[in-house]
Amino acid sequence: MWLARGRVDGGGLALGGLAPAGCRRGDVMNRLAILTSGGDSPGTNAAIEAATRQASACGAELLGVRGGFAGLADGQVHLLTLAEVDGIAARGGTILGTSRDRTIADEEGRQRLLRTLERERIAGLVLLGGDGSIRYGATALAEMGVASIAIPCTIDNDVPGTDRTIGFDSACNRAMGLVDGIRDTAQALAGRMFLLETLGGHTGFIALAVAEAAQADLVLLPEYPVDLDRTAERLRRRVEAQGYALAVASEGAGDVHSMATYLAEAAGHRIRLTSLGHAQRGGSPSYFDRWLARRCAELAVSGLLSGQSACMTASEGYNVQLVPLTDVCSGQKQPDRSVYERINGLGIGGIS
Repeated sequence: MWLARGRVDGGGLALGGLAPAGCRRGDVMNRLAILTSGGDSPGTNAAIEAATRQASACGAELLGVRGGFAGLADGQVHLLTLAEVDGIAARGGTILGTSRDRTIADEEGRQRLLRTLERERIAGLVLLGGDGSIRYGATALAEMGVASIAIPCTIDNDVPGTDRTIGFDSACNRAMGLVDGIRDTAQALAGRMFLLETLGGHTGFIALAVAEAAQADLVLLPEYPVDLDRTAERLRRRVEAQGYALAVASEGAGDVHSMATYLAEAAGHRIRLTSLGHAQRGGSPSYFDRWLARRCAELAVSGLLSGQSACMTASEGYNVQLVPLTDVCSGQKQPDRSVYERINGLGIGGIS
Protein backbone atom coordinates (compact mmCIF):
# COMPACT_ATOMS: atom_id res chain seq x y z
CA MET A 1 0.00 0.00 0.00
CA TRP A 2 1.54 3.29 -1.05
CA LEU A 3 -1.03 5.78 0.24
CA ALA A 4 0.11 8.26 2.86
CA ARG A 5 -0.61 7.05 6.38
CA GLY A 6 0.44 10.09 8.40
CA ARG A 7 1.71 13.65 8.35
CA VAL A 8 4.17 15.67 10.35
CA ASP A 9 2.67 17.51 13.27
CA GLY A 10 3.05 21.26 13.70
CA GLY A 11 5.94 20.95 16.10
CA GLY A 12 8.09 18.90 13.74
CA LEU A 13 9.90 15.62 14.28
CA ALA A 14 13.50 16.10 15.37
CA LEU A 15 16.38 13.71 14.87
CA GLY A 16 18.17 13.14 18.14
CA GLY A 17 21.43 11.32 17.45
CA LEU A 18 22.59 8.89 14.80
CA ALA A 19 20.62 5.82 15.91
CA PRO A 20 17.69 4.67 13.75
CA ALA A 21 15.22 6.87 15.60
CA GLY A 22 11.58 6.31 14.70
CA CYS A 23 12.14 2.96 12.98
CA ARG A 24 9.54 0.27 13.49
CA ARG A 25 10.41 -3.14 12.10
CA GLY A 26 7.48 -4.91 10.53
CA ASP A 27 5.68 -1.63 9.72
CA VAL A 28 3.50 -1.75 6.59
CA MET A 29 5.80 0.87 5.06
CA ASN A 30 8.95 -1.21 4.58
CA ARG A 31 9.74 -0.58 0.91
CA LEU A 32 10.72 2.97 -0.01
CA ALA A 33 12.19 4.71 -3.05
CA ILE A 34 14.48 7.71 -3.48
CA LEU A 35 14.81 10.02 -6.49
CA THR A 36 16.50 13.26 -7.46
CA SER A 37 14.74 16.04 -9.35
CA GLY A 38 16.00 19.29 -10.88
CA GLY A 39 19.58 20.50 -10.82
CA ASP A 40 22.25 18.41 -9.12
CA SER A 41 24.18 19.62 -6.09
CA PRO A 42 27.17 18.41 -4.06
CA GLY A 43 25.99 16.21 -1.20
CA THR A 44 23.16 14.50 -3.09
CA ASN A 45 25.10 11.23 -3.23
CA ALA A 46 25.82 11.56 0.49
CA ALA A 47 22.07 11.69 1.10
CA ILE A 48 21.50 8.61 -1.09
CA GLU A 49 24.16 6.67 0.80
CA ALA A 50 22.83 7.70 4.21
CA ALA A 51 19.23 6.91 3.23
CA THR A 52 20.25 3.44 2.03
CA ARG A 53 22.14 2.72 5.25
CA GLN A 54 19.25 3.99 7.38
CA ALA A 55 16.70 1.88 5.52
CA SER A 56 18.89 -1.20 5.95
CA ALA A 57 19.32 -0.50 9.66
CA CYS A 58 15.54 -0.27 9.97
CA GLY A 59 14.93 -3.54 8.17
CA ALA A 60 13.46 -1.80 5.13
CA GLU A 61 14.31 -1.77 1.43
CA LEU A 62 15.23 1.37 -0.51
CA LEU A 63 14.85 1.50 -4.29
CA GLY A 64 16.76 4.00 -6.40
CA VAL A 65 14.90 5.77 -9.22
CA ARG A 66 16.94 6.72 -12.28
CA GLY A 67 16.15 10.01 -14.01
CA GLY A 68 13.76 11.72 -11.62
CA PHE A 69 9.98 11.63 -11.99
CA ALA A 70 10.23 10.58 -15.64
CA GLY A 71 12.28 7.56 -14.61
CA LEU A 72 9.75 6.66 -11.95
CA ALA A 73 6.91 6.81 -14.47
CA ASP A 74 8.95 4.60 -16.82
CA GLY A 75 9.66 2.07 -14.07
CA GLN A 76 13.41 2.78 -13.95
CA VAL A 77 13.92 1.52 -10.40
CA HIS A 78 16.29 -0.93 -8.73
CA LEU A 79 17.09 -2.04 -5.21
CA LEU A 80 19.96 -0.07 -3.69
CA THR A 81 22.49 -2.15 -1.80
CA LEU A 82 25.08 -1.16 0.79
CA ALA A 83 27.81 -2.30 -1.60
CA GLU A 84 26.51 -0.04 -4.37
CA VAL A 85 26.38 3.12 -2.24
CA ASP A 86 29.50 2.53 -0.16
CA GLY A 87 31.71 5.63 -0.43
CA ILE A 88 29.55 7.61 -2.86
CA ALA A 89 29.19 10.38 -0.24
CA ALA A 90 32.54 11.74 -1.46
CA ARG A 91 31.33 12.13 -5.04
CA GLY A 92 29.54 15.05 -6.65
CA GLY A 93 26.51 14.74 -8.91
CA THR A 94 24.03 11.93 -8.32
CA ILE A 95 24.44 8.25 -9.13
CA LEU A 96 20.72 8.11 -9.89
CA GLY A 97 20.74 10.85 -12.48
CA THR A 98 18.21 13.67 -12.46
CA SER A 99 15.92 15.54 -14.82
CA ARG A 100 13.83 18.64 -15.22
CA ASP A 101 10.64 17.23 -16.65
CA ARG A 102 6.92 17.79 -16.22
CA THR A 103 5.88 14.14 -15.91
CA ILE A 104 4.18 14.76 -12.59
CA ALA A 105 2.35 17.83 -13.91
CA ASP A 106 -0.08 16.01 -16.20
CA GLU A 107 -2.63 13.33 -15.42
CA GLU A 108 -1.21 10.72 -17.81
CA GLY A 109 2.22 11.06 -16.22
CA ARG A 110 0.76 10.79 -12.74
CA GLN A 111 -1.09 7.61 -13.61
CA ARG A 112 2.08 6.02 -14.98
CA LEU A 113 3.90 7.03 -11.82
CA LEU A 114 1.18 5.51 -9.64
CA ARG A 115 1.31 2.26 -11.59
CA THR A 116 5.05 1.98 -10.92
CA LEU A 117 4.52 2.57 -7.21
CA GLU A 118 1.82 -0.11 -7.12
CA ARG A 119 3.79 -2.63 -9.17
CA GLU A 120 7.00 -2.19 -7.17
CA ARG A 121 5.10 -2.06 -3.85
CA ILE A 122 6.72 1.28 -3.00
CA ALA A 123 5.19 2.65 0.19
CA GLY A 124 6.84 6.07 0.26
CA LEU A 125 9.25 8.38 -1.57
CA VAL A 126 12.28 10.38 -0.48
CA LEU A 127 12.52 13.35 -2.85
CA LEU A 128 15.86 15.13 -3.30
CA GLY A 129 15.49 18.49 -5.04
CA GLY A 130 15.40 22.26 -4.92
CA ASP A 131 12.70 24.87 -4.53
CA GLY A 132 10.77 24.01 -7.68
CA SER A 133 10.94 20.25 -7.16
CA ILE A 134 9.69 20.59 -3.61
CA ARG A 135 7.17 23.34 -4.21
CA TYR A 136 5.52 21.54 -7.13
CA GLY A 137 6.73 17.92 -7.12
CA ALA A 138 6.27 17.20 -3.42
CA THR A 139 2.96 19.06 -3.42
CA ALA A 140 1.75 16.98 -6.38
CA LEU A 141 2.70 13.78 -4.55
CA ALA A 142 0.69 14.91 -1.55
CA GLU A 143 -2.29 15.66 -3.79
CA MET A 144 -1.99 12.15 -5.25
CA GLY A 145 -1.99 10.60 -1.79
CA VAL A 146 1.60 9.38 -2.12
CA ALA A 147 3.61 9.39 1.10
CA SER A 148 6.76 11.45 0.64
CA ILE A 149 9.35 13.47 2.52
CA ALA A 150 11.47 16.02 0.67
CA ILE A 151 15.12 16.83 1.32
CA PRO A 152 16.22 20.27 0.03
CA CYS A 153 19.24 19.74 -2.26
CA THR A 154 20.30 22.80 -4.25
CA ILE A 155 23.33 25.08 -4.33
CA ASP A 156 20.97 28.07 -4.55
CA ASN A 157 19.85 27.86 -0.88
CA ASP A 158 16.50 29.37 -1.87
CA VAL A 159 14.14 26.86 -0.25
CA PRO A 160 11.93 28.51 2.41
CA GLY A 161 11.74 26.95 5.86
CA THR A 162 15.38 25.87 6.18
CA ASP A 163 18.61 27.70 6.98
CA ARG A 164 20.76 25.68 4.61
CA THR A 165 20.17 23.43 1.62
CA ILE A 166 22.50 20.57 0.74
CA GLY A 167 25.12 21.82 -1.74
CA PHE A 168 25.15 25.50 -0.76
CA ASP A 169 28.19 25.22 1.50
CA SER A 170 30.20 23.34 -1.14
CA ALA A 171 29.30 25.88 -3.84
CA CYS A 172 30.41 28.75 -1.61
CA ASN A 173 33.68 26.99 -0.84
CA ARG A 174 34.39 26.57 -4.57
CA ALA A 175 33.83 30.27 -5.13
CA MET A 176 36.01 31.24 -2.18
CA GLY A 177 38.93 29.34 -3.68
CA LEU A 178 38.69 31.49 -6.81
CA VAL A 179 38.33 34.69 -4.79
CA ASP A 180 41.58 33.92 -2.97
CA GLY A 181 43.38 33.48 -6.28
CA ILE A 182 41.90 36.67 -7.72
CA ARG A 183 42.98 38.70 -4.71
CA ASP A 184 46.55 37.41 -5.00
CA THR A 185 46.90 38.73 -8.54
CA ALA A 186 44.93 41.89 -7.74
CA GLN A 187 47.38 42.84 -5.02
CA ALA A 188 50.38 42.03 -7.21
CA LEU A 189 49.44 44.33 -10.11
CA ALA A 190 47.48 47.41 -9.07
CA GLY A 191 44.94 49.42 -11.02
CA ARG A 192 42.40 46.77 -11.96
CA MET A 193 38.84 45.82 -11.05
CA PHE A 194 37.62 42.23 -10.78
CA LEU A 195 34.10 40.89 -11.19
CA LEU A 196 33.31 37.32 -10.13
CA GLU A 197 30.06 35.78 -11.39
CA THR A 198 28.53 32.98 -9.32
CA LEU A 199 25.70 30.58 -10.03
CA GLY A 200 22.41 30.90 -8.16
CA GLY A 201 19.74 31.13 -10.82
CA HIS A 202 17.36 33.97 -10.04
CA THR A 203 18.58 34.20 -6.46
CA GLY A 204 21.61 35.82 -4.88
CA PHE A 205 22.35 33.69 -1.81
CA ILE A 206 25.67 32.33 -3.09
CA ALA A 207 26.90 35.72 -4.30
CA LEU A 208 25.96 37.41 -1.02
CA ALA A 209 27.59 34.73 1.15
CA VAL A 210 30.78 34.76 -0.92
CA ALA A 211 30.95 38.55 -1.02
CA GLU A 212 30.55 38.78 2.75
CA ALA A 213 33.14 36.11 3.52
CA ALA A 214 35.60 37.56 0.97
CA GLN A 215 35.09 41.11 2.22
CA ALA A 216 34.34 42.15 -1.35
CA ASP A 217 33.84 45.80 -2.24
CA LEU A 218 30.51 45.25 -3.96
CA VAL A 219 27.83 42.60 -4.53
CA LEU A 220 25.16 42.53 -7.25
CA LEU A 221 22.00 40.50 -6.63
CA PRO A 222 18.85 39.96 -8.70
CA GLU A 223 16.64 40.66 -5.69
CA TYR A 224 17.82 44.26 -5.19
CA PRO A 225 18.20 46.84 -7.99
CA VAL A 226 21.47 48.71 -8.33
CA ASP A 227 22.56 51.96 -9.97
CA LEU A 228 25.51 51.10 -12.23
CA ASP A 229 26.82 54.68 -12.25
CA ARG A 230 27.04 54.74 -8.45
CA THR A 231 28.47 51.23 -8.57
CA ALA A 232 31.22 52.35 -10.95
CA GLU A 233 32.03 55.31 -8.74
CA ARG A 234 32.34 53.09 -5.66
CA LEU A 235 34.65 50.69 -7.50
CA ARG A 236 36.76 53.57 -8.82
CA ARG A 237 37.25 54.88 -5.28
CA ARG A 238 38.18 51.43 -4.01
CA VAL A 239 40.86 51.11 -6.73
CA GLU A 240 42.29 54.48 -5.71
CA ALA A 241 42.24 53.55 -2.02
CA GLN A 242 43.60 49.98 -2.11
CA GLY A 243 44.92 49.44 -5.61
CA TYR A 244 42.11 47.15 -6.82
CA ALA A 245 38.38 46.50 -6.45
CA LEU A 246 36.55 43.20 -6.11
CA ALA A 247 32.86 42.74 -6.94
CA VAL A 248 30.72 39.60 -6.84
CA ALA A 249 27.62 39.18 -8.98
CA SER A 250 24.94 36.51 -9.09
CA GLU A 251 24.18 35.17 -12.57
CA GLY A 252 20.62 36.40 -12.18
CA ALA A 253 21.68 40.01 -11.61
CA GLY A 254 21.97 40.66 -15.35
CA ASP A 255 24.31 40.26 -18.31
CA VAL A 256 27.69 40.37 -16.56
CA HIS A 257 29.57 40.94 -19.82
CA SER A 258 27.57 44.09 -20.53
CA MET A 259 27.88 45.20 -16.91
CA ALA A 260 31.65 44.64 -16.95
CA THR A 261 32.03 46.70 -20.13
CA TYR A 262 29.95 49.54 -18.72
CA LEU A 263 31.71 49.56 -15.34
CA ALA A 264 35.16 49.62 -16.96
CA GLU A 265 34.24 52.63 -19.09
CA ALA A 266 32.46 54.48 -16.28
CA ALA A 267 35.15 53.85 -13.65
CA GLY A 268 38.10 54.37 -15.96
CA HIS A 269 39.86 51.12 -15.01
CA ARG A 270 40.27 47.74 -16.67
CA ILE A 271 37.99 45.03 -15.37
CA ARG A 272 38.58 41.30 -15.40
CA LEU A 273 35.54 38.98 -15.42
CA THR A 274 35.63 35.46 -13.97
CA SER A 275 32.60 33.19 -14.36
CA LEU A 276 32.53 30.12 -12.15
CA GLY A 277 30.02 28.24 -14.25
CA HIS A 278 28.93 24.72 -13.45
CA ALA A 279 32.11 23.81 -11.60
CA GLN A 280 30.19 25.07 -8.57
CA ARG A 281 27.70 22.21 -8.94
CA GLY A 282 30.28 19.42 -9.08
CA GLY A 283 33.16 18.07 -7.08
CA SER A 284 33.42 16.48 -3.69
CA PRO A 285 31.00 17.96 -1.13
CA SER A 286 32.22 19.82 1.94
CA TYR A 287 32.16 18.41 5.46
CA PHE A 288 29.04 20.39 6.32
CA ASP A 289 27.09 19.25 3.25
CA ARG A 290 27.98 15.61 4.01
CA TRP A 291 26.90 16.06 7.61
CA LEU A 292 23.66 17.78 6.64
CA ALA A 293 22.91 15.18 3.97
CA ARG A 294 23.34 12.35 6.45
CA ARG A 295 21.13 13.92 9.09
CA CYS A 296 18.38 14.83 6.60
CA ALA A 297 18.41 11.40 4.94
CA GLU A 298 18.26 9.53 8.23
CA LEU A 299 15.37 11.69 9.38
CA ALA A 300 13.48 11.34 6.09
CA VAL A 301 13.69 7.53 6.07
CA SER A 302 12.82 7.26 9.76
CA GLY A 303 9.96 9.70 9.28
CA LEU A 304 8.43 7.71 6.42
CA LEU A 305 8.77 4.45 8.31
CA SER A 306 6.99 5.96 11.30
CA GLY A 307 4.10 7.24 9.18
CA GLN A 308 5.13 10.85 8.51
CA SER A 309 4.40 12.43 5.13
CA ALA A 310 3.84 15.71 3.26
CA CYS A 311 6.82 17.35 4.92
CA MET A 312 10.43 18.41 4.37
CA THR A 313 13.64 18.13 6.36
CA ALA A 314 14.76 21.54 7.58
CA SER A 315 17.86 22.77 9.39
CA GLU A 316 18.19 25.52 11.95
CA GLY A 317 21.82 25.75 12.94
CA TYR A 318 22.81 22.18 13.78
CA ASN A 319 19.25 21.07 14.51
CA VAL A 320 17.40 19.13 11.80
CA GLN A 321 13.67 18.49 11.93
CA LEU A 322 10.63 17.85 9.76
CA VAL A 323 8.39 20.77 8.80
CA PRO A 324 5.03 20.64 6.96
CA LEU A 325 5.05 21.32 3.22
CA THR A 326 2.57 24.12 3.81
CA ASP A 327 5.31 26.03 5.64
CA VAL A 328 7.61 25.63 2.63
CA CYS A 329 5.16 26.44 -0.15
CA SER A 330 3.60 29.50 1.45
CA GLY A 331 6.67 31.73 1.48
CA GLN A 332 9.65 33.10 -0.43
CA LYS A 333 13.22 33.21 0.85
CA GLN A 334 15.18 36.45 0.43
CA PRO A 335 18.89 37.24 0.91
CA ASP A 336 19.64 39.29 4.03
CA ARG A 337 19.19 42.90 2.91
CA SER A 338 21.17 44.27 5.85
CA VAL A 339 24.24 42.28 4.74
CA TYR A 340 23.73 43.45 1.16
CA GLU A 341 23.57 47.09 2.25
CA ARG A 342 26.61 46.78 4.50
CA ILE A 343 28.78 45.27 1.76
CA ASN A 344 27.72 47.91 -0.74
CA GLY A 345 28.10 50.79 1.72
CA LEU A 346 24.47 51.68 1.27
CA GLY A 347 23.20 54.61 3.22
CA ILE A 348 21.04 57.58 2.42
CA GLY A 349 21.45 58.22 -1.29
CA GLY A 350 22.46 54.68 -2.24
CA ILE A 351 25.90 53.16 -2.87
CA SER A 352 28.65 55.30 -1.44
